[in-house]
Amino acid sequence: MIKKNIDSYGQKNGSPRREDSRTRVFRQKATGVLMTGLMTGGLLSGCGMKSAAETNPAFGMKPGQQLTVIDTDAAQKQVTDELVVSSIDRLGDVYARSWLSDEELIVERKTQLWIHNVKTDKERILTPGRKAPQLLAAVSPDQRHVFFTEGSTSSKYDIQGYILELSSGKVTSVGKLDMTNEVSWSDENHLITGTPDGKIQLIGLDGKAEELSFQDPNRSELMSHVEKLGNAIFYTGSDKQGYPVLKRFTLNHPEAVTIAEGAMSFAVSPDGKSIAIEKRKWNTSEPARMIILDERGKEKGIVGQGTLMSRGSWSSDGSKLAFSIYDEDQQGMRGLYVFDQSTGKTTPVTTDIQSYDSPTVWSPSARFLSMYQNISEGGKQLNQSYIVEFKRK
Repeated sequence: MIKKNIDSYGQKNGSPRREDSRTRVFRQKATGVLMTGLMTGGLLSGCGMKSAAETNPAFGMKPGQQLTVIDTDAAQKQVTDELVVSSIDRLGDVYARSWLSDEELIVERKTQLWIHNVKTDKERILTPGRKAPQLLAAVSPDQRHVFFTEGSTSSKYDIQGYILELSSGKVTSVGKLDMTNEVSWSDENHLITGTPDGKIQLIGLDGKAEELSFQDPNRSELMSHVEKLGNAIFYTGSDKQGYPVLKRFTLNHPEAVTIAEGAMSFAVSPDGKSIAIEKRKWNTSEPARMIILDERGKEKGIVGQGTLMSRGSWSSDGSKLAFSIYDEDQQGMRGLYVFDQSTGKTTPVTTDIQSYDSPTVWSPSARFLSMYQNISEGGKQLNQSYIVEFKRK
């Protein structure tokens, strides 16, 4: 079913995913050469994995069909345990930001943040009385706080961050933010972010920042994405040649080590046992690959590939990974996909969503998935948000 459009405005802003100039230029020039399957070899036999060419090919796949990429004992489950799409709804020209619950989604409409009820289509404003243009919103893991940003009418580079306490409506300032560094929740009480001078900060609910100490001889000036899980901190860094790598250090052992090369982006599962990276080889025409690693960087297998792809997004229980792919090969993997660790399958959800520069966001129970992309409609560039609902098991 398709829901009614809400309202329209044509300005795209505040994407939480930022890229440096090297990455951006490479993405613009990148071309994909899709193979017959995801791989004809090279998957880890220790994980009981086999190539996609030995299972279901990626060609001609329709929403609801599944591509087996990783074989596990759990893959013998009944069909009732497999991922099935119930509906895909569209919200016209709004930016889906973050889920408060399985019923309420924070969206940005007309540069203001609203709470949209996906069942009733009714809305209420997130922060009544605030007039500054609002951009991003991210709900804390315990759904008690919302981090959001506001811009300035005088300068688009003047971005301020705030933490909203939902129960009281109290708003706490975290100060001015740099547009190139993503701010995200590290746990229910802290935000985490990189800084333009290559530092990493934890920001408490009181808005105060604490710098984390670590050693990295090739520390990058731009640390666009950082994640913390327990005592471990993961971030996108650079090697000696300046190419992207995934690095890790702990609060007890602050010397950073490289755990994956060629990592354009990454996402750590909530239990810390799996890391999804978008990996590509520089100066080649090989496609980007979505690869699952263990916590130490050992490859488990490939779950997708294409010319361009979004950063993966794990569900709150760590069982599912969502990502979208754009591929120049019309018969390649194109659209929104979900990889299910319990079944070892990657399921195509819809070919309508092929955005690689906007986030996929799960609802708390993983019943819903939201994403947005820019589309052309009637000669105008509009934003289109999608809400995917999965059937209950």
